[in-house]
Amino acid sequence: MIMYTVFESIRVAFMALWANRMRSFLTILCVIVSIMAIIAVVSIIDGMNTYVQDEIVSEGTDVFTLERVNQLGILTNFDLFLKSLRYPNITLEDAEAISQEIPQALYVNATISATQHVVYGDRYVENVGIRGHTSEYPIMGNWPLAQGRHLAPVDVTLRRAVCVLGWDIAETLFPSEDPIDKRIKFGGRHYRVVGVIEEKTGGIGSNQNVFTIIPVTSFLKHYGTRRSLRVQVKTGALETVPEVLEETRALMRLRRKLRPGDNDDFHLSTSETLMKLWQSISQGIFTATIGLVSITLVIGGIIIMNIMLVAVTERTREVGLRKALGARRRDIMTQFLVESVTLTTVGGLFGIALGFFAAYLIASFTPLPYAIQGWSILVALLIVFAVGVFFGLYPAGRAAQLDPVEALRHE
Repeated sequence: MIMYTVFESIRVAFMALWANRMRSFLTILCVIVSIMAIIAVVSIIDGMNTYVQDEIVSEGTDVFTLERVNQLGILTNFDLFLKSLRYPNITLEDAEAISQEIPQALYVNATISATQHVVYGDRYVENVGIRGHTSEYPIMGNWPLAQGRHLAPVDVTLRRAVCVLGWDIAETLFPSEDPIDKRIKFGGRHYRVVGVIEEKTGGIGSNQNVFTIIPVTSFLKHYGTRRSLRVQVKTGALETVPEVLEETRALMRLRRKLRPGDNDDFHLSTSETLMKLWQSISQGIFTATIGLVSITLVIGGIIIMNIMLVAVTERTREVGLRKALGARRRDIMTQFLVESVTLTTVGGLFGIALGFFAAYLIASFTPLPYAIQGWSILVALLIVFAVGVFFGLYPAGRAAQLDPVEALRHE
């Protein structure tokens, strides 16, 4: 009997909402926008979380990084970030010292980058990331070869003009021929192609296959040494990272002749610190979104409450007639509560669909990835249900308390 009453109330609620569909749509607009924002932000943040975790795993949890500037410092400590721009450059000699003087630093990769146009014959690619690396770079990440070979130690030692192409570069410059041993030009110099990296998919950014790798020594020779390098150090085990990191810190302080009370004029970071930083940033974004959405939901709830009060006034005779025919206060209250919850639920369903669509559009036209999470749908539905109940209680109570005689007299 109870289930029949509920389903009948839902049917009547849909009839009432459909009869005033324009008013109903305008009423739930705030709910739609709020839920759409929650779903879109959660989808983007979850997609970014997956991407960041995958990147850390591919690089290795036993890797830490030495660089002049904390690149994410602009988000955490802007004053320190500006100060760090005046720090001395990280040099190739620093990387070599780490490799030679710290036994547990099993692999050391020094890297630097610039942007150039790459040309082969009458074909070219604009804004290509030119990456200078030592020969250890394949060990630091996921760099499977499609053709040829990686940089060899002798390429770095002799500063050879050789390069390894990203997939998109090879496909654009050599659509119908083998790129190996061909000579391409960028930065005013020719480089011989020795390898091609397999196509990378599922990552962030449209340029993850638009790069060219050359020996870091060739980079410094051709582009100048007044640039700071980024040094990756692989220890071979997660447990040894803190020890090797502190040894690197001590070595760098010694090389820079820093006194015991001086602050470091370089930055060291681990995959764990990067993950924690990203989590704090994403939590901040999510918290700010929830705050704004909460305000919108409250506004939407107040609008729904007022519209429901108008509906109670418009249907006073209907309520009086139902009471005269035996409807109890509980039945009347259930009817209006169901209408309120139906309003917010319909808005929530539209918001969920639009939220996923918005996340898909954002991912299609920007570098941001997205992921669909089932729990976000459940949370969104619980939120709209709670809003419908909370802001529908007062109008439903008003309707339930109407005197049937006075209600039947209402014009």
